[in-house]
Amino acid sequence: MEYAIIDTAWGAFGYVGTGRRLLATFLPAAKDRIRQDIRDRWPEAVENPMLLPAFHRQVVAYFEGRRTRFSVEVDLSELPVFRQAVLEACRVIPYGTTVSYSELATQAGRRGAARAVGSAMANNPLPLVIPCHRVVRSDGSYGGFSSPEGVKQKEQMLLLENALPAHSPGAGRRKTA
Repeated sequence: MEYAIIDTAWGAFGYVGTGRRLLATFLPAAKDRIRQDIRDRWPEAVENPMLLPAFHRQVVAYFEGRRTRFSVEVDLSELPVFRQAVLEACRVIPYGTTVSYSELATQAGRRGAARAVGSAMANNPLPLVIPCHRVVRSDGSYGGFSSPEGVKQKEQMLLLENALPAHSPGAGRRKTA
């Protein structure tokens, strides 16, 4: 088990992996906070700044507005089957688009399970790679976002992707180059 904490245009970003697979990601926050969160969950993890170098470059490019997809193997095997299905359905939401919790429930084969989808999003171990920030309420409002900066960070990510829902609080804003 290894982890890396890298610098991006938005601040420090952390990730945990084993060999070629990604287990968890940590959205931009203070390096010490990310390191402590990783050590709390994986005390045996060893820091390796060279962990998954292609993924490292992809993350840096994303936060510079130059990357739309991540090509990295993920390991969701420890999660319940329903949560795996929801996260896999979320993973294919295209850059620059949003779907509602209800739409995602249907895509995951669980029509009517919008609240359960919300719970799966709140416990997403791989934010960014599994783009839970692209899931919004049916009325276009953001819903929740469990990141260091909460919904503000969700809005910033959607703004970066030029994907603010039409009825969202920040819909009048546009991404800057």
